[in-house]
Formats: sequence, structure tokens, C-alpha cells
Amino acid sequence: MHISIVSVVSSATQGANALHRGRRGLSVFVCLLLLGLGGGEALRAQEPFQPRTFTDPVTNTTYRLERYLLANFPVGMAFLPDGTLLYNEKTTGSVRLVTPEGRLQPQPVLTLPTSALQERGMLGLAVDPNFEQTRYIYVVHTREGTARDFPANQLVRFRLEEGRGVDPQVLASYPITNGSLLHNGGNVHFGTDGRLYLSLGDYGEAVHSQDLNSPLGKILRFQVTEDGLIPAVGNPYGDDNPAYAIGFRNPFDFTFDALTGRLYVSEVGPSCDDEINLVLPGFNYGWRPDYECVGTGLIRGLTLYAPPLLSFTPVEAPTGIIVYRGAAFPAWQGNLLFCNWNFGDLRRVVLSADGTKAEAVHKLDLGRVGCRIDLVEGPDGAIYFGTVEAGSGAIMRLVPVTE
Repeated sequence: MHISIVSVVSSATQGANALHRGRRGLSVFVCLLLLGLGGGEALRAQEPFQPRTFTDPVTNTTYRLERYLLANFPVGMAFLPDGTLLYNEKTTGSVRLVTPEGRLQPQPVLTLPTSALQERGMLGLAVDPNFEQTRYIYVVHTREGTARDFPANQLVRFRLEEGRGVDPQVLASYPITNGSLLHNGGNVHFGTDGRLYLSLGDYGEAVHSQDLNSPLGKILRFQVTEDGLIPAVGNPYGDDNPAYAIGFRNPFDFTFDALTGRLYVSEVGPSCDDEINLVLPGFNYGWRPDYECVGTGLIRGLTLYAPPLLSFTPVEAPTGIIVYRGAAFPAWQGNLLFCNWNFGDLRRVVLSADGTKAEAVHKLDLGRVGCRIDLVEGPDGAIYFGTVEAGSGAIMRLVPVTE
């Protein structure tokens, strides 16, 4: 299935879409935002937000869009068991904490020296599945380079104690030896199997994605130990290889269906073929040198190639992604939701009963607000997403409206 999107969007968003078609649009637009273009709109973002009510006409579901919190370029988000929200600030290298009552803790939980140029920054965030015993939090950030060391995307673990991050430990480091500012991937989540999964982009060199000796352009799977990480037993390329699936360009985010354990990835393509993929162990997702646009068609010559569930040309840069299993929106249970950077859309995908096909795609109305970065389901069943409208930022949420 090909989906071509025609939409009336703001001039800033149109600019982002046009730039992304030149392969580096998302990162260039990020730079424009950070340089403060659209300052008038940024000032307006500080004004009180008036919640708006919308109805999904397909399911007759009514929801209210609220601004939960003003935030500085919120990328990764995750909830603790008690309802506390943690989120990453891409540009500052900080992890921030929001109490269950919605109050931002004044001081950051943790700040790591971070390079935030273009697509680098403080990126992914995950909570240990045994958090109440371990107190562990995991983040992915781009360590700044020095005269001696290359910059690197690092997986860091720390303990959360009384609102502060203590004892940070680098579990993995992936040097950026070519100086690329692009295609970091950089997200981290735990699967329903208890293993830690990490997404890495190709650092701008497609050859890495098909090279089993390189961790780049892949979804990696690890077993977490007290001492660090080891490749998970049963990985498809051998117990000493962390690769779980290969052939990715820039897998911005991924999610696990809490009910079935299925893994879905949002993959940012070149000037074509942005994708939503169902990821299976040992399968190849097609990115390689001299890639030709095929949409959901087959690529000859690749062993265990898996075509995407959805392919988007023109491109839209899919970002945050979840499978919704909350109780707040019963009609959306089991649906896959994802945001996109270029248009700021929030899409609802109806999956087949076995989760292997996309049967329908619907856009959820957000008015003039853009769903641009991460997307998470809250413990209350509300749907939270990050946005960076015109250089500012906020965490928004959808809550149900009942009669």
C-alpha cells in the first residue's frame, strides 16, 4: 500500500517537507528551529493554551487536546510506575521530571555533556522493567567529541534517587568516526521479553546497514546485567552478535505491543519510502547502498527481506510510535499510532487481527498543533506527545470526553 499525503500546512512545515526531500530536511529544519526562526510563534507558545475538543468520525470517539506542560524540545518520554513522567531535552542534555500532579521539578534529574547539532542530542529514554527494585533509568545521548575522542552515541544507565540521577554508567558507546550529524536512530526500549532493545541509524553511510560486523543501521537486542550489557541469548545472528534485525537507515523510534510483544519501527527514508515496519528477528529491512524506491514491493537479492506495513512517498519523517492498549479510548485499542515530523500529523492505523497488516489509516484532528516527536501512553490511558512548534516546545495530551 502506498500512501501519498496532500495537506494544507503552515509555511514552516511546508519548508520542512521540501527540505526533507533533499535527504537532510529534518535535520536542517531542526537547526532552523534552534536558531529561533518564527520567534513570534515561539512567544505565542508561552501564552495559555485553550483546550479543544475533536471527534474521530470513524469510531465516533470524542477527545480533548490539552497542553500538559511547556517543555524544551522534548524527545524521549517515559512514565514511572507511580505516574511520574520523565522526558529528555534534546538540546540541553538534560533529563527532566514531572510529578504525577503535573508539576515540573525545577532542577534536572541529570545533565550529560551532549552534542545537539542537527540530529544529535539527548535522544532515547527508557525505564527499567524492574524499576521499583533497581531504580534504573536508561538514556541515549550524543557525547561531545574532544581532541582525543570522536563524538559518540552512548547508552547510559543511572539510578533515580529522590529526584536526582546518580552513578551514571556508560553501557555502550558507538563512535561517530565520519563526523556525521545525521541518522543517529538513538532510541531505547525494553521488550516484553525483558531484553533491552536499541535502535541505531547508519550514520549517513548505507553500507553499515548490511554489514553484520557493524552495529549501525540495525535494531540491537541485549541482556542487561549488573555489570552492563551482553548480546541476548537467541539473537538471530549468533549469541555473540547484538543484531536483532538489519537494513535500517534511521529508525527514529520503535514500540512493543504490550499484549502481543510485536515490535514496530518508524523508519525515516531518503527522498522516498518513509516506513512503518513490523520487525521480526533475523529479517532484513532493505536499506543499502544504491537503494531504489520500491514502496511495499519486494527487493530482489536480499535474504529474508521484509517489506514495510506502510510506505510514504512523498516523505513525512515518521517519529514517535505506540500500539495503544489503554482503557481511556476503547475504540482505539490495538491500533498503532504514530506522529510525523514534516506535517505534525497523528495517524491511527487499524491493524489486522494478527498485527501483520495495516488495514486502514486515519488522521486524528489536532487543529493547528503538531504531533512531531515522541508519543507515549500514560498510566491514565491518555495519549501524550511532544511538539516543538516554531522553536518552542510542549508536551500535549489527548484525554477522553464522555457524555
